[in-house]
Amino acid sequence: MNIAPFLFFFQLLRLIPNLSFFNSAKVSRFKVRSLPDSPALPANWAGRLPVPGRKDGNEIFFWLFEAENKAYDDTLIVWFNGGPGCSSLVGLTGGNGPISFVDNSTSLERNPYSWTQLGHVLYVDQPVGTGFSTASNPYPVRDNDVVTADFVAWLDSFFTYFPHLKSKKIHLMGESYAGIYIPYFTAALMESNTLHSLDIRSMSLGDGSWGNAAAMSSVAIGAYMRSQATALKLPKDIVAAFEAADQVCGFDGVLAQAQLYPPKGHINIPGNPENLNYRRRKRNMTDVLNASCSISPKTASEVNTSIFNSACYGPCAIYSTAMDFVDTASAAGTGIPCFDVYDIRHDCSTINSLALLTEYFSRADVQDALHVSDRGTYSACNSTILGILLGAPSVVPPAYTILPTLVTEHNISLHIYNGEWDMLLNHIGTELSIQNMTWRGAQGFSASPQQLFYADVAIPVDSLDWRNATTKVAGHWAEERGVSYHLFQGAGHSVFANKPREMFAYVRDVVVGREKD
Repeated sequence: MNIAPFLFFFQLLRLIPNLSFFNSAKVSRFKVRSLPDSPALPANWAGRLPVPGRKDGNEIFFWLFEAENKAYDDTLIVWFNGGPGCSSLVGLTGGNGPISFVDNSTSLERNPYSWTQLGHVLYVDQPVGTGFSTASNPYPVRDNDVVTADFVAWLDSFFTYFPHLKSKKIHLMGESYAGIYIPYFTAALMESNTLHSLDIRSMSLGDGSWGNAAAMSSVAIGAYMRSQATALKLPKDIVAAFEAADQVCGFDGVLAQAQLYPPKGHINIPGNPENLNYRRRKRNMTDVLNASCSISPKTASEVNTSIFNSACYGPCAIYSTAMDFVDTASAAGTGIPCFDVYDIRHDCSTINSLALLTEYFSRADVQDALHVSDRGTYSACNSTILGILLGAPSVVPPAYTILPTLVTEHNISLHIYNGEWDMLLNHIGTELSIQNMTWRGAQGFSASPQQLFYADVAIPVDSLDWRNATTKVAGHWAEERGVSYHLFQGAGHSVFANKPREMFAYVRDVVVGREKD
């Protein structure tokens, strides 16, 4: 008997591991055959897997796409939206996945800047109860420790279904509250008995809440408002009131220290004056009825009262007062119509992408296609999860120890980026937090992040063929000792939504294309 053909066949299987991975009967139940009102997609799988160790009903939804370009077959990108409690489908349909909505309709079209051209991409709805994920009642997740433990246990289970992905070069990416998720997840994965061998190459935090809460809110908001006074339609006396408050509270001195490259030493951040946990504290009815609360300031005098004497927030409440003022001005018709703190350039003409998500993913035929037909009405963001996790004991900012340790001791690259029009977590607070973080034996950047990057090139142009690159400036950047920072012009909180082309270049050149230092 000639066994040569059989040997050749088995050798072929060994050389093409994708064959056993993508055709496994174990994962066939997750195969997405087609998606309603959608063009053809790359090979993809979707569904829910239980969280090991949790009671029945706690399952996490995933949507996995195969890499479209085999040159990137060795890469796995894992995407998280923030919230906490917001679905990763926000990113998938909003500019970084293979499909996006056509204008203000629920019809879908292919996204030419899909990250699936740069690797396998895994979208995860977590923690339990987020998006298409399910949770038991009463809600079981009470703090970040449980969120982290659940994800690590779930990912270990996920790899038993898709073992081919476990050996990939892994890049964890996300925005907003994912600035908390990703560092804690990465640290836990590095320590896991079953997952510590993962080849985690990088963490990318977009407009993320990874630094000191006061630094990323109260300290920076006055300076941000001054820099965007025209766009925010701020009267001069209001600008002056916030500037004076910065001086009284000492925030201007803190920011001055952050403007030194390299910094002269640790920058002392004044407590957390508003009891903030990265978002404004939810007001209850007692606050609303309390006459001493100034929650709708219209004049410079009312701004001062809210900052210094409000019973709602505490001392030096510049951040909350700023949010209140722009909201009040918007409602009164003197500010930006339909003001959006996530993107100060939005107005009433802006398409409500979350409404499109709700409408499309609540359809029975769509849920059938994604193997979640029992979900009912889909919600992009879960307010219950938001309230519980933001009301939990404050998470220690990853900038203090976790991020420096992962970069310094584990040689995992850290990529930080911001959109200039994001007011919620603005770039000035991000830059302050970078300058106050110590990694690989030094604090902050030694030079201001003023290097230019371009729409099609997100790394130094002298390393590429400049003749094939556009000269359109996309923003400013810096990179030192395994940490990079990019500030995107013309973008809000979700940079990929405003600048999908630029973000594609960023992922290609900075995240996936760079080898570790």
